Amino acid sequence: MYNIHENVMKGHVVVKNFISDEELQRRKKEKLSYLFTAKKLFKEFLKTPVPFTVSFIDSGGVILLVKGNRKDLFFEEGLIIDENFKNTAIFIALKENVSVEIKGKEHNFPPFYNWSCAAAPIRDENGKVTGVVGLSAENEFYPNYAVGIASALAKAIEDEVKLQNLLDEVELSKKYAEVISEGNKDGVLVLDANAHVLYINETGANILRVERKDAIGKHVSEIVDFTPVILGVFKTHRGYVDKEFIIESPSRGLLHFLKTAVVLRNKDGEFAGVVDFFREIKRIRKFVTKYIGAEARFAFADIIGEDPRLKEAIRLARTAARSSSPVLITGETGTGKEMFAQAIHFESNYSNGPFVALNCGAVPRDLAESELFGYEPGAFTDADKNGRPGKFELADGGTLFLDEVEELPPVMQSKLLRVLEDKVITRIGGTRSLKVNVRIISATNNDLDLLIKENSFRRDLYYRLNVIQIHIPPLRERRGDIPLLVDHFLKKFSEELGKKIERVDNSFIEPLMNYEFPGNVRELQNIVERAVNIARSSVLTKEHLPESVFKTKRGVENLELLKKKIIERTLLETNFNISLTAKRVGVSRPTLYKLIKRFDIPIIK
Repeated sequence: MYNIHENVMKGHVVVKNFISDEELQRRKKEKLSYLFTAKKLFKEFLKTPVPFTVSFIDSGGVILLVKGNRKDLFFEEGLIIDENFKNTAIFIALKENVSVEIKGKEHNFPPFYNWSCAAAPIRDENGKVTGVVGLSAENEFYPNYAVGIASALAKAIEDEVKLQNLLDEVELSKKYAEVISEGNKDGVLVLDANAHVLYINETGANILRVERKDAIGKHVSEIVDFTPVILGVFKTHRGYVDKEFIIESPSRGLLHFLKTAVVLRNKDGEFAGVVDFFREIKRIRKFVTKYIGAEARFAFADIIGEDPRLKEAIRLARTAARSSSPVLITGETGTGKEMFAQAIHFESNYSNGPFVALNCGAVPRDLAESELFGYEPGAFTDADKNGRPGKFELADGGTLFLDEVEELPPVMQSKLLRVLEDKVITRIGGTRSLKVNVRIISATNNDLDLLIKENSFRRDLYYRLNVIQIHIPPLRERRGDIPLLVDHFLKKFSEELGKKIERVDNSFIEPLMNYEFPGNVRELQNIVERAVNIARSSVLTKEHLPESVFKTKRGVENLELLKKKIIERTLLETNFNISLTAKRVGVSRPTLYKLIKRFDIPIIK
């Protein structure tokens, strides 16, 4: 909505159109940074008693600011420089984006004959006209350099606003950088071209154990008691990503970092400094092991059963959880040895650390050492170029579970014994010794006493591992727990598979009570899972059991007799070569020894 005023001068009418007060305030707010700068510069300019009027006009032709020692009678805030002022300097500067002046009778409207004016456009960072500076005075006071003054004021406003915007952006960027750096779990260290500290975040200061304010301005070598590896980047001017470093600190011992160095260059491409990102390897290991699921999932409450022998095993396991001594868990395949190991870890002082499991029987013998202790870059053919940590490093601060421990090669048994004694490891191809704090729980389904007699397992390692021994009874020796386990697995798989199985019929339970369960609890779990999958009714019956469950004991005995005959025949064929016999039968050496003992097969040497 416009307000219209009329000025009458010597019979001539000047029509003046105005915007509303609300619109005027909106436009002022929109051009706040320009108005603030213009007001400041106009004030300085008008300190001398010059009879000028200076004004700031926005790109829409509205006067937002008028200042002067002798006010121009035509100009007021909110006035629209429209067609009624088309032959004025302001109008032309806005339309043509040029600096211009109009003097006296160069105006085409008599009321303006006694006045002269100059105007210069103000451009934003994209070169677009964002406003105009106007300067006007009566002819007798109008100087020849007026257009220069207007241009100088416009340029000063333009530059000042650009500078302020740049400073605001820099300050905002700085705040963003600080927020990002402080929120980063990595240490962040910014160094100039001479390796002096420009910035260090709180995490970095904590890792390096330095005071932030004391570190700023110092050479990086002055803030730590070791030779900073980042200095190598200042020689090569080449950064790196996720590079592992093990550093010797006189006051703190071995420091283990994963670091990324980013080289900074100026606009001419010259080396200007380095940003060093670093984190302690322990934090990475903890994150990675948790991410890949290397943590205990089972507690003692998850172990189902009321059999006295199982209860005794749980009691011993709870005792072991309160200790840091090695634990040896024995029991047949499928009895739940890893579940016990996880439960011990879960309730131990190591529970905040990782739970790392290694099936020693599944690791190729020539790779066992690298699996346990890791290796340095280029340690052997096909090795990862960055090296790799072993299970001991991954389990640092937690528990390492060695399943089928009897399958470790003799040379690895010796090295494992040394680590258990010294709690120090050395990677393959490396020279530095790394301290590890790992609780060892091992497990076997073989008779280690027999393996010791056969010289396939070290007696001293056995004693070191067997500080606390826990034996888990097979399922056939605790048949009373079968209904409890069936009920537990039924609920578990009904929920997971979205099936509504309401109960189990006696015809489902009875065959299980007479079954030998060579696969123990794991086999029972598979039987119930299969039954839930195939069931089309709400009740599990004998129809949902696999055929193997209905085999008679006589059938089992016949199968055992067949196994014995195969082993006896193969032993004769190989001239009692244990390794070759095990390979032909398809079992490991320890398992073969176990079968020989079970079948009471004489060994001829």
